[in-house]
Amino acid sequence: MVIAMGNTKAGTGKSALLLLLAHYLCSKKENVFLIALKENGSLDQFYERSKILEHQLPFEYFTCAPVQLPLLVSKLNEEGEAYILVEFPPEGYDEHIVPLFLAIDLLMIPFCYDGPTLHSSIYFACLALRIKKEISLLFLPNRVMTGGNYPFRAETDRVLRQIGPVSPGVAEHIGFQRVSSMGLDKGLIKRCSAVLDVIYSNYLLAKR
Repeated sequence: MVIAMGNTKAGTGKSALLLLLAHYLCSKKENVFLIALKENGSLDQFYERSKILEHQLPFEYFTCAPVQLPLLVSKLNEEGEAYILVEFPPEGYDEHIVPLFLAIDLLMIPFCYDGPTLHSSIYFACLALRIKKEISLLFLPNRVMTGGNYPFRAETDRVLRQIGPVSPGVAEHIGFQRVSSMGLDKGLIKRCSAVLDVIYSNYLLAKR
């Protein structure tokens, strides 16, 4: 199953959330591959630091150009059933985006409860549906402050649910700010396990 994390707006937490999902799936004894479509991005930097620290990662990591993704996915699928996690580049529409959407099964769109992020999330989701009508979408609220005041949260969720489902939100935590390599703290994974359990049961296992 190919799962992509993307949004045309930078700063929505794609890299950290994708790492979190990768570690969580590995804890479920799943076979996981992680792919970045942008060289020298956050995931590349995390990976280089993990090599320096000699981390034993539970998944394999790759970087490839967007045009190479379908071929890489095909090769990885030959190795057996696995979750292939892909971080989309933040750029908007160009000639390379079409095969990216065609290669994935589930598009997860992280967003925060603010105007600019909401607009970019809707645009990205509609672009995906225009390219691949049958694509599965999941909006993922991120950096949700516990006890925070979000007067338009219910309305935002209502609007997004007209396009695709909205998962439970990932709470803001200082552990995300400390992510500097691919070796995540187990406490951070445990703290987010309730949200990840819902995503795993309802949107990953159910779509296999």
